[in-house]
Amino acid sequence: MSGLAGIATQKNCFKPLHRLTNSHRHLGKSKGGMASKDQQFHVAIHDIERTPFLTKFETERKKLSGHLGIGVISSSDNQPLVFNNEVGHYAICVQGNFNNLKQLGDKLKKEGFNFREETYDPKHGISRYNKAELCGLIISTGSNIVEGIKKAWEEIKGHGSINLILLTKDGIYAARDPRGTFSLTLGQNDHAYSVVSETTAFPNLNFKTVKELLPGEIIFFDRKGYQTLAPGQEGGKICTFLYIYTAMPPAVIQKITVEKSRYRTGAKLWQRYQDLLLKAELDYIAGIPDSGMGHALGAERAAGIHLERPLTKLDDERSYIFTTQEMRDEAADFKITVVEEVIEEMRFFLLDDSLVRNTQFRWLVKKIAACHPDHVILGLACPALTHICPFEESTRDWGELAACRVIEMIERKPFTSVDLTPYLDPQSDKYQLMVKLITKEVNRESSMDGVHQILYQRQADMLSAIGTNDKGEVILPPERFCTYCWDGKM
Repeated sequence: MSGLAGIATQKNCFKPLHRLTNSHRHLGKSKGGMASKDQQFHVAIHDIERTPFLTKFETERKKLSGHLGIGVISSSDNQPLVFNNEVGHYAICVQGNFNNLKQLGDKLKKEGFNFREETYDPKHGISRYNKAELCGLIISTGSNIVEGIKKAWEEIKGHGSINLILLTKDGIYAARDPRGTFSLTLGQNDHAYSVVSETTAFPNLNFKTVKELLPGEIIFFDRKGYQTLAPGQEGGKICTFLYIYTAMPPAVIQKITVEKSRYRTGAKLWQRYQDLLLKAELDYIAGIPDSGMGHALGAERAAGIHLERPLTKLDDERSYIFTTQEMRDEAADFKITVVEEVIEEMRFFLLDDSLVRNTQFRWLVKKIAACHPDHVILGLACPALTHICPFEESTRDWGELAACRVIEMIERKPFTSVDLTPYLDPQSDKYQLMVKLITKEVNRESSMDGVHQILYQRQADMLSAIGTNDKGEVILPPERFCTYCWDGKM
């Protein structure tokens, strides 16, 4: 994934832009970039796979000054990029993904466009077009910037979802994809306007939310204010996984606070399996840090059973954002450690956001098993993931998904030719077998079972928990959430 930030301020833009961009560091672990505009454009892009974004830009502090700036944390592409063509002189950052990238790039090449950038994919050993560059080139074929953005969206439509911010000499354009898969929010403090993918850093910089852009909305802002250039429309499908895992707890997306939504999903999970869990005679409830903790707190409140911490996190790395499986495994192995005395001979309900690949989780389970718990039930805040998301890049192959591998094992044929209907129905025998085999996979590295049972959240329960507030009021109905990674429905 990627995270975007832009600011127009009456003061020097470097410090607030640096902080706003850094607050998206959980969304990417490949490239970090910033661009500013005074008399000219200044751009700095750094590799952040081994060292954090925050430490990278000190030598460019003076250069990246001025009153206007944009920044990005990227999962793969060099950004921001600068263009100077008939529609304007601008720097661009993008967030999202589209799976017709090669076709669009090849088409532009045939039309005579020259590509300067490429992105290396270490997993597949190939290079591909840079998404920001491709979008910038498509925009250059429009009659103006706004029409160029609309043209880019039209080319991508049905193949992905892209948010964009563009820096010009006069101000910043911000554009939220018509599908509305990811958020884009405008904020204001006493001396600046800012747009961000996530509002996580707003409170620390005294920004108050002005508006969350509607799907398809394009705005322009400078130090004095903002104007809407394309109104957008109500509706869209926001990524549900933002609430389950991806977004930081303080983020507010579609008027829903992420942390509070996780309390509700944890509570819903407990309520669904309450009879089974009460029979287990649990000693406590726990969460896998960090993103499992919100779900665990919700289960604790619903159950009235106290929370303990058998697992602790040593740093703030999120292993899924690394670019290779080897790096993800290394980060996962070291980021969590066990507290043996809290685990030994104990019975507990352990909550996490999801189980995606199981390439890392099984090693954590091995650590838990080595502490000899009496009984561990794993609760997952979402259903089993069965589809590759076309809107972001963290998982690209069917074989990476634990559920897909198990379904292929059951059916003895390629996953893509399997009728998934019974595997999406918690009442079916095939669903029960899938969960049983995933549980076996989770314990694969352990000499004894570290996890004795897995309880997946029901999709309807998940959507209700996120979209309904604590008062029982519906903020977002189920049809406003993207559930593609669970059921394959656009």
